[in-house]
Amino acid sequence: MNYKIIHNEEKLQQFIDWLPELLPNEQYYVALLARKKYNPETGLKADKAQLKRFTSTKERLLHKIRQLEIPAGLYESGNTEVSQDNLAIYITPNPRDLHNASLFLMKEISEKLIRKDNAINPHTLALNLIQTTTSRKIFFDLDIDFRIENHQQAIDKFREDIADCLNPDCLTFIKTNGGLHCLIKLDNIQKEYQKSWYQKVSQLTCEEYEVTMNGDNVLPMTGCFQGIDFSPYFLD
Repeated sequence: MNYKIIHNEEKLQQFIDWLPELLPNEQYYVALLARKKYNPETGLKADKAQLKRFTSTKERLLHKIRQLEIPAGLYESGNTEVSQDNLAIYITPNPRDLHNASLFLMKEISEKLIRKDNAINPHTLALNLIQTTTSRKIFFDLDIDFRIENHQQAIDKFREDIADCLNPDCLTFIKTNGGLHCLIKLDNIQKEYQKSWYQKVSQLTCEEYEVTMNGDNVLPMTGCFQGIDFSPYFLD
């Protein structure tokens, strides 16, 4: 028996197709995590444990995710076997800049060598820098946590509220395990909202939901597992 990362390959492919096309210097950053909160009873000590991470083009992304589906029991965190129930995979919807990350890597390695720092791990340094080196800020990410048990009521309230802050055609909604992500496509914001949207959205938190202004962050992938028997999905 193998770990299952992909819940619905067709929906995953739709998500990949939705991602922006990449320029020659760009790739996406992807991380497979073990999250304690999805099933605390499995014994994980840390809330987030990084199991695998990599970069990918759109064309190679599905294949690389399939490669994560290794035999069950081989993923570990702190000498504890990771359960299927704790798995979640994330991606940066804003592309990463490999050219600039390479320049930063050269600088960082040079500085460590000058300091005679022998504990250099170029692979880790490279991935850390790729993760934080954004190329184009295409999306601004809002992370919405629900404060009530009725998730549909919270979603309806948020969508009603944000309609007063931004034009609907710049918004993409992804339902996640226990919450919602709202991706704002910055180039599609209409002129009348461009100066006011940020302040208005930052004040949206209410009894039904709480908004975190993530900006440029990782996003759970639709069509893949996020915890126990749940897969994120696009909302109409």
